[in-house]
Amino acid sequence: MLASLIACLLPLAGPADAPAKPSPDAAVSGVLEELRKGELVLDADALSPYLAASFTMVESGGRVSGSFAYLEPIRRLRERGAEVKELRFEQALIRVYGASAVATYHYRKTWTEAGARHHEEGWSSDVFELRDDGAWILIHRHRGR
Repeated sequence: MLASLIACLLPLAGPADAPAKPSPDAAVSGVLEELRKGELVLDADALSPYLAASFTMVESGGRVSGSFAYLEPIRRLRERGAEVKELRFEQALIRVYGASAVATYHYRKTWTEAGARHHEEGWSSDVFELRDDGAWILIHRHRGR
């Protein structure tokens, strides 16, 4: 009797070595952290897989359209020896709506470039889209102070 009960339950358990799939908000949170880490070290190549080709950023009344237009200035900053000293994403609130998600958070960034120290902080809203392969990518970022 016990053996038949165990045999019935085993197919429901699934393979023991299969990793648990993270919840959508945890997956978006993970992508947001990867974006933060890539921007912290000015690594455009690390950021690229997480950005849609049509990525758009709106900040300080200006707009950057396309992932290349966003990543190229990051590459140039790194080549000129700029260094991000601090980049924090705090008070993050992530909401998932089916195949899209919005992450709103307070950001704080301090960096040096050509010997000058810069500081910026404000609120950001990032919009993510779930691709057919299951990866979340950033499609829009709106930052304000």
